Amino acid sequence: MPCGGAGAAGPVRAPLARPGAAGEDALQLALDWAGDPAVEAAIPDVILPIAPAAAPTFDDPEFGGQWYLDELGMVDLFERGLGDPSIRIGVIDSGIDVSHPDLAPAVLAPLDIVGDDDDPTPDDPTDDHGTAVSGIVAARANNGDGIVGMCPECTLVPVRLIGANELSGDVAAFEHMLEQNVAVVNNSWGFTEVITVPSALEEVIDRLARTGRDGKGTVVVFAAGNDSREIRPDELQAMERVLCVTALDRYGLPANFTNEGLSVDVAAPAATVSIAPNDGIITNFGGTSSAAPVVSGIAGWLLSLAPDLKAAEVRDLIRDTAYKTSQVTFQGGHHPVYGYGEIDPVALVAALDAEDAPDPVDEEEAPKGCGCDHTTSGFGLLGALALAGVARRRHGRGR
Repeated sequence: MPCGGAGAAGPVRAPLARPGAAGEDALQLALDWAGDPAVEAAIPDVILPIAPAAAPTFDDPEFGGQWYLDELGMVDLFERGLGDPSIRIGVIDSGIDVSHPDLAPAVLAPLDIVGDDDDPTPDDPTDDHGTAVSGIVAARANNGDGIVGMCPECTLVPVRLIGANELSGDVAAFEHMLEQNVAVVNNSWGFTEVITVPSALEEVIDRLARTGRDGKGTVVVFAAGNDSREIRPDELQAMERVLCVTALDRYGLPANFTNEGLSVDVAAPAATVSIAPNDGIITNFGGTSSAAPVVSGIAGWLLSLAPDLKAAEVRDLIRDTAYKTSQVTFQGGHHPVYGYGEIDPVALVAALDAEDAPDPVDEEEAPKGCGCDHTTSGFGLLGALALAGVARRRHGRGR
């Protein structure tokens, strides 16, 4: 029946009188048929080679050594975008070389608590910690220099804090993040002694996590620490609204120095390759200091896709979609070293797409008798399931 219902006038399909003969011009044959009033359309059946979509390529010279990007599936996910400059990621750390070509275009509102000015550049050129952490988070892509950050088009708000011992400086660093409306803040540092988090610091971090980013909350990430001990429930990393991150090696095994405990939320690869001051490169970075910015960068990249997510929703998504290795037992869904599992950006995106998918059409209620398209398009739930399958295969490396 023609599209449009019973009795509707419309074109009919005429049987092909004859196929094209060998050597006959297919285009000319199609044109001849198109001139027949009984033919709706005539299209040559041409050969169209099909190939998988190519993953993005980058001209950053150290990109090939960033195994952790491939392990996490970020190279393919970068097809969705490289981040959004409106998403600000704060890095509170040691000195940060804000003139590094991989960071300079990203920097906004730098602050030096140690020197009491707006230049967090390290005094000691061998101080590469803050620069390396910042590079993992937001190093620019396709600039012919250095590496590719986890969120290479997000904005970086760098603060130099390590070296200042006053509690007022700690508080000021987080107040700066509130003032700058950051979406995520990375903390690859901790106190040199095991202490209860000071109440003034606890208050400002909690306030940032609840009310930052125009009331949606800021995702606060802390490295678990590298002391091979259990984290006490009254420490910085154990705060309720903090994401506590442990470190894994490139085989998905826990680093033998990483702290652990009930407060651990998620594990991440210790990113070994990053940038160093004076346009340098570091290839042996590690520890939970390098795992935390992996999580911070992914959180910023996720918020670039879904800027309306609240900080609590981001934390829940990261925990809920984390990959649980079969090598250990997760008691009640949690493990003292892996937390709720290894961060899984592919599953994160799948979950996000599933949440955004339209409700399925009820076949009993759907209109019938017309060839009009009533199906939905886009990723949707099927795309989510397919991506989740990719995530499982990606992690199928015997661990």
